[in-house]
Amino acid sequence: MGSDIIHLGLKAVEVWPKGRSTEICGDPTIRKVSFTDIQEYHPRLIAKLLEFEENHRLRRRGSRGDGGTSIQHLEKWVSSEVELITARAKALFMRVLECDQAVVDLSWANVYRTGDYCMARSHVRSTASVIYCLDPGDDDPEDASSGRFCFVDPRLSNCCQEQEGCMTAPFVPDMAAGTMIIFPSQLVHAVNPYAGKKPRITLSWNINKKMPSDFIPPAGVG
Repeated sequence: MGSDIIHLGLKAVEVWPKGRSTEICGDPTIRKVSFTDIQEYHPRLIAKLLEFEENHRLRRRGSRGDGGTSIQHLEKWVSSEVELITARAKALFMRVLECDQAVVDLSWANVYRTGDYCMARSHVRSTASVIYCLDPGDDDPEDASSGRFCFVDPRLSNCCQEQEGCMTAPFVPDMAAGTMIIFPSQLVHAVNPYAGKKPRITLSWNINKKMPSDFIPPAGVG
């Protein structure tokens, strides 16, 4: 499963800390794990992301409903912090799917500002998707759903509380800083409009057991 240690400067950090385990998150197909050593890597990574948001050529900004500012291809960043979190995402995939390989098809970060949201969608070309919360942003005392990641899929029983097959209630998992969730890529999910002032920041990966036959490597960054 690759190296068990990533070095952040002079400090050696375990990819999968001893005693860390996953738990079912609302549905058996969705799993969650929370990491408690986030002060070792969150501050530097958040600072790098906010710098990229301003001037990096991998930045992409569409409409507010496209997930705020997207910063593509985590593997192109020169960052041991990204290397660590990516290794954890792949380790989670291998543990949950009980396999010995995890191949990232696409990876990106999202920075949400006031008014940003993500329209409901699924992911193609991948077996499972992983989302990691760097900063959940500000709570809204008037709207508990502000900026919350949720599933809105009629195949999930906890979304169909009134009638089977009818999505009447979104499933909203708790995602504090350091939380990582894995789910089948085909599940429909969204992020509610964000009303906070400080940035809401997440990382995401689409992962397979092997490289898709139509994979196109990302262009080099000059």
